[in-house]
Amino acid sequence: MPDTHIIDAHTVLLTSDTSLPIDTNWFTPDYWKKQGALAGTAQGRGAVWFILSNYGHFVMRRYRRGGLVAKFNKSYFLFSGLKNTRPWLELSLLETMQDMGLPIPRPIGGIYSVKKGYYKATLITETINCARDLFDILKDGFSSEIDWHDIGRVIRQFHDHGIHHSDLNCHNIMIDDNKKVWLIDFDKCDQRPINEEWPQKNLDRLKRSINKESKKHTHFTVSDEQWHDLLEGYRG
Repeated sequence: MPDTHIIDAHTVLLTSDTSLPIDTNWFTPDYWKKQGALAGTAQGRGAVWFILSNYGHFVMRRYRRGGLVAKFNKSYFLFSGLKNTRPWLELSLLETMQDMGLPIPRPIGGIYSVKKGYYKATLITETINCARDLFDILKDGFSSEIDWHDIGRVIRQFHDHGIHHSDLNCHNIMIDDNKKVWLIDFDKCDQRPINEEWPQKNLDRLKRSINKESKKHTHFTVSDEQWHDLLEGYRG
């Protein structure tokens, strides 16, 4: 479990990597910008910043709401205790998966602050070096260079440990220069008893995300044979 540091009556700092001098400044984009360490930004399940610092390369993600709620509340969540906060849950799961040896980004730390019964939060994980997500690889037309069998094998590793990825899609699968497959973004994910239902739903969600993106991008294609290879790798 992440170490807990009470900063003040409203703010709690969480650290998973105790070897780093993490403080509240780490979760402020301007802090990294002043050091010339802010390498870029992106939008995903939250606002994202990429950090190239002397301490390492990190991804900082601010938790955001989705759907209709986001139109009037973008970043506040109902507070019901430390162990129910998004960063606590995600860091705890990442630490568990790290101990299992699963291919996931190294957990660094998180922070949350409470105001009038609601909290906002930010998470930092280590960047996966020299890696691209499956979406970008497919968008650039390189589906034939992907080891689909290995993607299925890696997904099965997570499922065999009871790891349920609530948003398994082509954006959350990374492949590095050594062809190693990684999974990222474990917000709202959990470890649960293994059965036949939820693993199949994970695979179905991935297939839907591929089909959805293939309708938007000209070179984004996954053949039936390639998907079959993924399933073969999953089934072992």
